Amino acid sequence: MSAIEELYCGTRGNCECIKQNEEYKKILGKCAELSTLLNEGLDERQKSLLFDLTVEQGGLEHESNLAHFAEGLRLGLALAAESLLNK
Repeated sequence: MSAIEELYCGTRGNCECIKQNEEYKKILGKCAELSTLLNEGLDERQKSLLFDLTVEQGGLEHESNLAHFAEGLRLGLALAAESLLNK
């Protein structure tokens, strides 16, 4: 199946198809553990502030990931075009 067909069928290009490695899972578990421990000592206002901060940090990570993805795609396309044009 071509990449275009895989994209159309939903087998590529969506979050569910991306398999995270063991290091990611380890870090995710540690983050969950630290979040639980931190929340135990906070009052409701502090919990709300921490939640809002976490959401905003997620937004920053999203914007950074998007910029890096776009740059990588532009570089990949430029390299592909250059290699095809300079045979």
